[in-house]
Amino acid sequence: MAKESSDTRQKILETASQLFYEKGIPYVGINEVIAESNIAKRTLYRWFSSKDKLIEEVAKYRAQQWIEWFEKAVTERGDTPKEQLLATFDVLREWYASPGFRGCPFINAVLEIADASHQAHHVSVNLRESIRQIVMRLATEAGVQNPDAFSRQYLLLIGGASLMATIEQSADGATFAQNTLSVLIDASLMKNSINCK
Repeated sequence: MAKESSDTRQKILETASQLFYEKGIPYVGINEVIAESNIAKRTLYRWFSSKDKLIEEVAKYRAQQWIEWFEKAVTERGDTPKEQLLATFDVLREWYASPGFRGCPFINAVLEIADASHQAHHVSVNLRESIRQIVMRLATEAGVQNPDAFSRQYLLLIGGASLMATIEQSADGATFAQNTLSVLIDASLMKNSINCK
């Protein structure tokens, strides 16, 4: 019985996640989630007390999936920290080019929910920080000077590439961002090398 309940909750999360992403959070009502999930209204409310709670839980669910996918994909792409840093944009390029890509769901959520105190907004901010921590760790391992500043520059690149992919429906932004990232890494490593002499 516990597994069945857990499966039902998972089904609701996956259905709501897909609907929110495809149509936009403000344009999806609870009744549509219920109908698409093929469940009773009381079943949804047993798990999620309101639409806001459902939005929050969907955001957490997506964030956990996304960061696990990102970190695993990046780790598999390169043998060195520098290669892995550059590979982040190979991974993102594939995501941007995937069928049904409709922008970054976390940026979308922040833009669609005007209330900055909403929990979905906090989930998006926390995910961004998780990405920054991964990049900062790789930058430190690669010998990049000032990994903290570098990780913040990286966030500008990923944000710009994601926005470009959304607006232009093209993955080219990942290539431009990757080229810029390569220049930033090489400049930092060269500066380190000069300072060590």
